[in-house]
Amino acid sequence: MVRKQSIQKKIRRKGLNLFMLIVLSISFVGYAQNTIEVKGKVVGAADNLAIPGVSVLIQGTSRGTSTDFDGNYSINAEIGDVLTFSYLGLKDQSVTVTGASLNVSLEEDAESLDEIIVVGYGTVSKKVLTGAVDRIDTEDIQQFVTSDIASRLQGQIAGVSVSSSSGEPGEQANILIRGITSLQGNNAPLFVVNGIPQIGDPGLSPNEIETIDVLKDGASTAVYGSRGAAGVILITTKKGVAGSMKVNFDLNNGFQFLGDGTPLMNTEDQLFYELDTFEYFNGFRPTTNNTPEWLNNDNEFDDFVLVDNAEIKTYNLNISGGSDKFTYNASGQLFDQDGSLINSNFKRYNGRITTTYVTDNWKIDASVAITHEKRRRSSTGLIVTASRYRPYFPEIDPDAEVAIINNSGGTRTPAIALGQALKRKDDSNTDRTNINLGIKRKLGEHLDFTTNLGSSITNDFRNIFVPRFDLFNVETGISENDPTRSGVTTSSGRTTKFSWDAGLIYNKKFGNHDVTLQTVGTLEEDNNKQFTASIEGITSNAIDVLNGGTINENVSSGFDYTTKRVGTLARLQYNYKEKYILQALVRYDGSSRFGEDFRWGTFPSVSAAWNISSESFWEPLEETVNNFKLRLSYAEVGYDGFRDFEFAKTIAQFADYVFDVNDNNFDVGSAIRAYANADVKWETSISKNIGIDLGLFNNKLSFTLDYYQTEKEDMLFPVTLPGSAGAIDNPNLFLNVGNMTNEGFEITTNYRTKIGASNLTIGGTFTTFKNEVTKVVSNSVVFFNDSNNINSNTVIARGFEAGAFFLFETDGTIKTQEELEAYRQLPSRSDAQLGDLKYVDTNGDGNITNEDRIYKGSGLADFEYGLNLNWDYKNFDVSMNWFGTVGAEILNGNKAATYSFQRHQDLVNQWTPDNPTSDIPSFRGNNGEHPNYDFNTDYWLESGDYLRLKQITVGFSLPKEPLESVALSKLRLYLTAQNPLTFTGYDGYDPEIGGNSVENRGIDSSRYPISSTYSLGLQIAF
Repeated sequence: MVRKQSIQKKIRRKGLNLFMLIVLSISFVGYAQNTIEVKGKVVGAADNLAIPGVSVLIQGTSRGTSTDFDGNYSINAEIGDVLTFSYLGLKDQSVTVTGASLNVSLEEDAESLDEIIVVGYGTVSKKVLTGAVDRIDTEDIQQFVTSDIASRLQGQIAGVSVSSSSGEPGEQANILIRGITSLQGNNAPLFVVNGIPQIGDPGLSPNEIETIDVLKDGASTAVYGSRGAAGVILITTKKGVAGSMKVNFDLNNGFQFLGDGTPLMNTEDQLFYELDTFEYFNGFRPTTNNTPEWLNNDNEFDDFVLVDNAEIKTYNLNISGGSDKFTYNASGQLFDQDGSLINSNFKRYNGRITTTYVTDNWKIDASVAITHEKRRRSSTGLIVTASRYRPYFPEIDPDAEVAIINNSGGTRTPAIALGQALKRKDDSNTDRTNINLGIKRKLGEHLDFTTNLGSSITNDFRNIFVPRFDLFNVETGISENDPTRSGVTTSSGRTTKFSWDAGLIYNKKFGNHDVTLQTVGTLEEDNNKQFTASIEGITSNAIDVLNGGTINENVSSGFDYTTKRVGTLARLQYNYKEKYILQALVRYDGSSRFGEDFRWGTFPSVSAAWNISSESFWEPLEETVNNFKLRLSYAEVGYDGFRDFEFAKTIAQFADYVFDVNDNNFDVGSAIRAYANADVKWETSISKNIGIDLGLFNNKLSFTLDYYQTEKEDMLFPVTLPGSAGAIDNPNLFLNVGNMTNEGFEITTNYRTKIGASNLTIGGTFTTFKNEVTKVVSNSVVFFNDSNNINSNTVIARGFEAGAFFLFETDGTIKTQEELEAYRQLPSRSDAQLGDLKYVDTNGDGNITNEDRIYKGSGLADFEYGLNLNWDYKNFDVSMNWFGTVGAEILNGNKAATYSFQRHQDLVNQWTPDNPTSDIPSFRGNNGEHPNYDFNTDYWLESGDYLRLKQITVGFSLPKEPLESVALSKLRLYLTAQNPLTFTGYDGYDPEIGGNSVENRGIDSSRYPISSTYSLGLQIAF
């Protein structure tokens, strides 16, 4: 009986296996019959030209591919599947699969109102966008040869002012979005990469980036709370596309050149000037009197500090692919730039891996990015240091450790300063790791849960080595050395950032109504640690670390603090027929930078839009103006971008305490280093925006116009306390005492057309800026960082822009005895001489005092403009970017320094009795001994207007036929010129003088100049 049951079980098992085999066979046969390889070509309806990069997706799945350079695609699909073809600027098209061949023709939709825009913790289609948001795609920035993302945006987005802080390799450009945000804090915008807020510029390479969305108005930036008060730059990195693996490789090699800088005297002119100065103004006797052999020298500034044909190299690699559920993208870059000034170089290695996993209910995005940077900085103030060195001085060998001097004045300091500058080493290494994880879980038909987790760790190490440099006196035969002039300073820092957000999104469509409700909680924690040590007295230049010194070892600073921010937000998005759109948001923020009583703030915002062209009454006009949208927004945003612990008094050790005055007995104690304001509270920005979007002639011509006004309330500014208050280090107390407004117009226009077989796109941007301080403590003029109001040139004053120049007005030189006698009647100018610079008594009080300083403009431009052009014809392509700025002023610090050091070419024509009509003031003592060359006058003020060709690229792509034989899908050669032309009247290396710091903007002080770059590149795709 048991055996019989066993046999029956075997029969049933075999029968079941046979049944399953039959079912699987039928399924396989059915699959084999229904699944086919669909091939085809995608072209434009207007010109029948192939379109590369078109997204091809099987509707209802995540399986897809994209067209190659010739518009061809291939995808496995079933009969009856629907393929959706989409491409930016063209209308989407969905086609049912009926066979193995499927060609598609896409119609133009230049504005692409269905384009998805990232807006922070979510996305919206462009048609229902209510805020002032602009997008830049990777194609718009990849032609620029630079390590910095910000400089690639210059002139491409209205309302975004980008200016170079320096031309030094690895230096980041300055970005102001709609003007100045804070007088004390950092005015740089917040960078957000794949939904994760960053600390500063994330240092991405362009081949990592898919799109950049810039949030400008308060209603758009409010979603990021206090971190977004200065604007937000959202970066979405590239993701993989389902299909076979794709490999792209790009290399670029170029050379850099500097233009003309501050003109300096050669040996002949220098001796002529010095003899005049010695004869008429009691200057020192020319050095060559004691060393006549130096008359044979004629050193040039360029020989000391400039690097001819400095090289710049870029290598990019991108690999992507995946399946219908899992996609990947890996990118890497090596950027290597030699500086145009000696001892400067920047090398960066970027690597990023991004993956996406998608099912019916889950979407998981993960990314890991690693960056390693090696940087060598040139000596601080190198340009001025080298300019100071007389042309007849002996040439300094950069490899030597001794400079030759004589007993005459003027040789000692320039010789040792230049010698050490040429051998100085300033090396830093930065390692940055970024990890982020994004999860989206479908909880129901209309409800989703989202969360993002991100962490970044940045380690910095910097070592500054100032070498020993001896002086040899040719007259005495004695060598001398000052050990305090040489030394090593080492610093090490670590910044760790953790951020997390989580929330729910509810979206429901009923009839013509579309409602989205969202709530999000956010947490950010930034920890900063740093340690600095130094030592002096280098015995051997072969040892450039701390143990190479012998005297004055010092631990100069160290800190370890954490900044925490917590926020919650609720957002409502509503639209009716995509015609009437409303968004309302409220954010509740907390920051550890405030005391307990002022730590929290509530900040609301609201924005609305009306698609007027969707109204029935617009139908008669839609063939001409087919898109017309009106946008309005209002927002209040808090700001905490100032230093930590301003609300807490700082007490530090190592303060001398007197126990017995008679015995001079001191002991180490603790003392208050700086005072604090426990009532420091949120700075608040109240932002208003009105905008219009226009599309004409089937969106071939588009305009975006915005007017914005932002009121800054309760701005923090340092108020100087009297010395009797007792603070040792910092006598300033930060108070909420300032108000300010920013306002301006922004215009963006784009025109797309086809001329025969060519495509032409022209874009333009125009932005006006107006900044005004409306309230300041006691309504007085407050000079930056200068309690005596003497050496500072930028001020905060009611009725003027922040960082305005307040300078003494001048009126040429004193040329006659009558002028001199009249000028000497001013009590503060009773010792004036012929040839002196005349200061104007602007307030008419009969004297020259600090009250005579008046407004003379600022480093902020009145307006900026950009012009961008792209043209392609068959296998040729051309792109061009222009940028210009009008209204900014520049204080030429290099010119002032070379006057003071008696090196500027102008001084050959200084006022003398033999040249009595000259307006170039005479040299009468070093700067500070007499006001001829003081930096606080308008004598050094120049216009900062300029127009620059930022970039021009000419490319050629090989036709498809010769590439197929070597398995290539693309091979493009291109030539790029960057900054080849600049039209300006500025008498310096470069008129582009930026700075996020309000007090230094527009001051050119030994600044590393910007170079012109010419390069050749190659792009290969497999």
